[in-house]
Amino acid sequence: MQGMHWAGLLLTGTLLSACGGGGSSPAPTPPAPPPPPVASMAVQSGNIARVVAQDTSIHIEVTAQASNFTPTGTLYASASDGDSLMQAPVTVSSNGNGSYTFAFDTQASKASGRYSGKLTIKLCSDAACTTAQAVPSISVPYDVTVHGSNSAWPGDQLTPLSAWNGVPDWTTFQGNNAHTGYVPVQIQPDQLQLRWKRGAPNASNSGYNASISPLVTANGRFFASGDKKLTAYQESDGKAVWSYDTSGLTYSGVNPPAVDGGVVYMTAGQQNSTYMMGFDAADGSVRMKAAMSSQWESFLPPIVQGGAVYANAGTYGGMYALTTSGERLFYADLSQTSMWSPASDGRTIFAYTGDALTQFDPKTGAVLSTIRDSNFSNYVYQVGGAAVVGANGGVYAAAYANGYLNGGGIGNALIRFDTAKGFLDWRVAGVYRVTPAYAEGVLYAPNTNPYRLEARAETDGKLLWSWVPPVSGEVSFQASPVVSKNLLFISTNLNTYALDLKSHKVVWSYPAHGYLAISQNGILYIQSPDALVAVNLK
Repeated sequence: MQGMHWAGLLLTGTLLSACGGGGSSPAPTPPAPPPPPVASMAVQSGNIARVVAQDTSIHIEVTAQASNFTPTGTLYASASDGDSLMQAPVTVSSNGNGSYTFAFDTQASKASGRYSGKLTIKLCSDAACTTAQAVPSISVPYDVTVHGSNSAWPGDQLTPLSAWNGVPDWTTFQGNNAHTGYVPVQIQPDQLQLRWKRGAPNASNSGYNASISPLVTANGRFFASGDKKLTAYQESDGKAVWSYDTSGLTYSGVNPPAVDGGVVYMTAGQQNSTYMMGFDAADGSVRMKAAMSSQWESFLPPIVQGGAVYANAGTYGGMYALTTSGERLFYADLSQTSMWSPASDGRTIFAYTGDALTQFDPKTGAVLSTIRDSNFSNYVYQVGGAAVVGANGGVYAAAYANGYLNGGGIGNALIRFDTAKGFLDWRVAGVYRVTPAYAEGVLYAPNTNPYRLEARAETDGKLLWSWVPPVSGEVSFQASPVVSKNLLFISTNLNTYALDLKSHKVVWSYPAHGYLAISQNGILYIQSPDALVAVNLK
């Protein structure tokens, strides 16, 4: 009994101890506070990948987003890289959402070759960049290739093609029936990549034709005239698909084509052997052949609208309107000039012949109005370009061919016709040899005197900004510019440039020149007498 009593007491004490009775345990250690958030800057603009023509500089912008980081005082920056490719200074801009843009230019003196590595942008609190910010620097990979005029082709980059949403094909002179040279898309400079290079399609037009762009595109193909032939090529690699030879005509000859609805249209021949011809875009078979008249002229591409084809032709100057099956809708006598293309706003057909802008009903050929330019002198019987249809009844043109006379000494003027009110609205004197591009109320007009690209307001012709080609040997503009939502492409006698419309600076350049076109598949074409270069834009 005594033993059992003590055992029970011991068991009871153990249970009480286990329940906390009669004692206490140490308080638990509180968790450690979380570490403070790390300050950082993340590059948002992606890697730098550019092509640069030798002896030119390009503008680069790097955008980075701050996280848990507010710069102390004013944010300054400097840039450095292992190739000494970038030059000072670096401009810093706050974008108002915690992100910053760092802008700088490359050296123009770099030899041809490929430069790659990491660009370091040091973030500082002082202009001399001796005091670092809480985030001391950011870095971004770069891959920049400098091409000289004699550089070897780096090799084809035949990436898969796909159509841009909402972007039409390049179907006639300056891309569309309004001849604006406008492609409604944003283009990122770091995505431009050389695709392929082949021999030129041998455009055989001659005379005052610097504004001619003989290449048009549709459904993954491009079509070009030359050497008495019209030829279809694959956009993917530049290989020929089919060709039509006009040597069978009494007076053979070709002119730049237009394409619409699966048919390629081209004025062929001369004199009493002049025809508007239509070819199946798929296989080159002849779909239509309609007789026209002409002398020994060359013509810009026709336009196609509402089941009809409109073209400059006529023995003493005029315009033909034909159905797409070849029947004549009407013929209009006009002043004796060639090398122009009709224009349209989708309702009215415009014919600019240098001395006047004439408006026609597209079905009947009735003259709706004629606005004359009494300052025009018909020196060469060629226009050398086309009217450009803008907004609010504005139509823009110049006597382009006259700009070649006397070394440009005779000159001409860029003019606005107010078609709503029926008068010549404003005139800007200069030497405008090529058709301007147009987008969002701005005309982009290459001028030879003074030598510069001019951005002018459509309302009054006011100069908004200008750009001068940077290389001393550049003395002329080779073709009409083309424009997107953010970039303008322009070709001199040496190089082709992409200008940023916001900074007005060059962001890409390549040592080839010539007629420019942009296809629905995102290819920029540069067509010179020597070669055709295709550039991926996306």
